[in-house]
Amino acid sequence: MGFSLLAAQGALFAQQSDLPLHNWTVPPHREGASVSGGLTTMSDVTPGIAFVGVAPCRLVDTRTATVPNFPAGYGPPSMTAGVARNFDLNSDPQCPGIPAEVDSYSLNITVTNTLGPGFILIYPQGGAQPTVSTLNYVAGQTVANAAIVPAGTNGGVTVIAGVSGTNLIIDINGYFSDTLNAGNQVVILANSSQSALHVDNASSGGGSRAIVGNASATTGVTWGVLGHTHSSTATSAGVRGVALGASGGGTYGVQGKTFSPDFDSAGVIGENASGPVFFFPSAASGVRGESAANIGVLGLTTTGSGVLGARVNANGSIATSATLGGNATTGLHVTGNSQVTGTKSFVEPHPSDASKIIQYISLEGNESGTYFRGRGRFQNGLAVIQVPEDFRIVTDPEGLSIQVTPIGQMATVAVESIRLDRIVVRGSRNVEFFYTVNGIRHAYKDSGPIAENENEFVPMSPDARIPTSLAKALRERLVSNGTYKPDGTVNLETARRLGWDKEWEKRARPAPQPTTD
Repeated sequence: MGFSLLAAQGALFAQQSDLPLHNWTVPPHREGASVSGGLTTMSDVTPGIAFVGVAPCRLVDTRTATVPNFPAGYGPPSMTAGVARNFDLNSDPQCPGIPAEVDSYSLNITVTNTLGPGFILIYPQGGAQPTVSTLNYVAGQTVANAAIVPAGTNGGVTVIAGVSGTNLIIDINGYFSDTLNAGNQVVILANSSQSALHVDNASSGGGSRAIVGNASATTGVTWGVLGHTHSSTATSAGVRGVALGASGGGTYGVQGKTFSPDFDSAGVIGENASGPVFFFPSAASGVRGESAANIGVLGLTTTGSGVLGARVNANGSIATSATLGGNATTGLHVTGNSQVTGTKSFVEPHPSDASKIIQYISLEGNESGTYFRGRGRFQNGLAVIQVPEDFRIVTDPEGLSIQVTPIGQMATVAVESIRLDRIVVRGSRNVEFFYTVNGIRHAYKDSGPIAENENEFVPMSPDARIPTSLAKALRERLVSNGTYKPDGTVNLETARRLGWDKEWEKRARPAPQPTTD
């Protein structure tokens, strides 16, 4: 048959003029049985829907002696043998409040004033007629069964009295539904400071979960978990995660992952609703923050680092890193080389015009230079310049140079010796002089001005466009060297020659999907 009913044999009632309304135990979901009073599988109602209990209420009573008589469609006449009758239960005025999206009903089915041996078939309106009865009866008997009955067309059920006619009574004490409010599968409301839903999983096994939200559709905009807050009170959040363990590394209040290597994928994305979502083509990221007018990602701390970004080697060691808010005096700390395509500047407030700033641009060169400067005086045509300890620590002994400028009078000068411990200069007059000593950082003395273009100006995808943030001269250079075409699109011939297309293919290739997590 197309479905089956879950029924439990109720008690037999003695024949009487009235049958009082009472509560009953909702039948369990389990398999097996084939006769009246047994249990069958309710295959039309899937596990996972919610049961909503209601005060016992009488939906149908076909007895003419019932006072007051039930309204048309839910009262007399009595059931005629072999004649199907439909009852629109979720529109019954006797028991209002049953939602239109009901999946099934918890019913108590009673027959009385039976005219002979017979049985009751009850099934979803519009569905196939079952072969298993909900209850059986004989002449002059009053008998009841509890049953879970799936809802059919417009929430209705169909009832057939087989062989002999009878009066029919249907009571309800609850229903099953996966849509408790329009547009929502399950809604739990709490009008207090307590939790609307508390789920506790005491398991300490790996991968144990208290709640799992799974949007299994592979297309369309879906969410595994969606959290809302309507409060404007500070610290309110749509979703909040708290790791309560007082110790132990690798614990997180909220963890986000993405297994997609494709562009614009992210483990966690945060959006400020003051502006539109950006469709900026970026590589897959752990965290992505977007804001049209304010801050995309905000990191705050009182003792550690506000934000840390690092490139990690295959063995887990850090290759390069940058820290924002590194300590009380350092806003940006970089481990490794720092590169910019614009200028490196520092700014100070204008002393008299609040609408202006003072902006100085850092000096550029083709080496990682060091220097110190000062003022000295020749004595008997000789001067010794002491080299500061910090300069000695960071500077290579090779490649030192010095500039000496006499003050007040003309004098000829010469460098007798220049080393990291001290510098000796001679002059033709005993005059004061300015000096500037230059060197090269020992750790980076081999850094040349020409390096491999690994990421800096490599297009992120074959559909990328030349960055408009670059100066015009740099955009022209990216066209002249073949990175982009004059119209701003990627030069695919260069991409194939340098192997960029292979890297794009790797990123676009689906990543192995885990079976759990």
